[in-house]
Amino acid sequence: MYEYTPQLISIFAMKTSLGCLQAALALVLVLALLQPAEGDCGRGDQIMCRTGGHCIYKSYICNKQQECPDGSDEDTRMCRLWPTKSDQCRHESSSYIYYNGGCRTTYYMCQDSNRAKNIYFEVCKIILQPKLDFEGNGMSMSSEMLALLNSAVNSTLNQKLPDCPMLYIRVGNECLSFFSPARVSWAEARQFCLSIYGDLWHAKDLATYGRLMDYMREEKLTGNYWIGGRYDIDTNAWSWTTDDSTMPLGVPFWAIKYESSCVPRGPPHTDPYSAPPAALPGARCYQAVLSPKQRSPGWCSAMTYEHFYYWSDEMCDEAFSPLCIFTGPTAAPSETEAN
Repeated sequence: MYEYTPQLISIFAMKTSLGCLQAALALVLVLALLQPAEGDCGRGDQIMCRTGGHCIYKSYICNKQQECPDGSDEDTRMCRLWPTKSDQCRHESSSYIYYNGGCRTTYYMCQDSNRAKNIYFEVCKIILQPKLDFEGNGMSMSSEMLALLNSAVNSTLNQKLPDCPMLYIRVGNECLSFFSPARVSWAEARQFCLSIYGDLWHAKDLATYGRLMDYMREEKLTGNYWIGGRYDIDTNAWSWTTDDSTMPLGVPFWAIKYESSCVPRGPPHTDPYSAPPAALPGARCYQAVLSPKQRSPGWCSAMTYEHFYYWSDEMCDEAFSPLCIFTGPTAAPSETEAN
């Protein structure tokens, strides 16, 4: 489902003399805010296919056999997230998970918040809804769409408004855009931000990051957002793309992830140019691992709802929304300066 973000609502309410632009932006909003109709199979363990009104058991989703006439139960983008069948449950016909001494369905795991921690949260978002409406990549970021949004921002810049331009909202001294309708790769997210006179968000200091975290929690956002850090093979470090400066490591920035097996923990990782230090012989092991865990091309940084919006390392081709910071052509004034 798409989120009702403040900057999208403000676009809809905004009056402009550019009639064609206003109509086009209204169309963007309609596409972004329309909620798909929910189905009702009459049973909690069943889900309705995306089209046609056909119902299947939720345990049949992504079992490599097409039960839905439209094939929505075997959507390849969705099934990339699905847990694979456990080695202990090979006798089962579907993707059962071994949990607490038994083979369990994904539906069973998602019914309880503690059990659900053992599954990727997007899986439970899908399986607990009444209809198979996988979001996929969301709004298309075509060249025409980018040109339209660029014009929208440019029109408010030309009017020299005292605050953030269209598509942006003020958070502290920054103008930010949480463009939730789009679900794109990291590279496409950065292209989008650059097209609206911005860049993917980057942390200037801990206080700025704290204000952003406070805002996202106060607004009860539940999306996943790309930010401007990635593993850079040129600098051999996790770096911000805006100026190639290194990203800070460790707490309180990065999220904790959990391994299924016990992992010996080494000293704190503080050098962004090196791999995490190895644990000493006989070191105690833990299941909690501090991100980033990967040091190879193709890994980018994100702020996800699953990890309470602490930074996490994700594959760059995952589909998240852009979190943009306005960078020009002229910097927007702060609240103090605007008043």
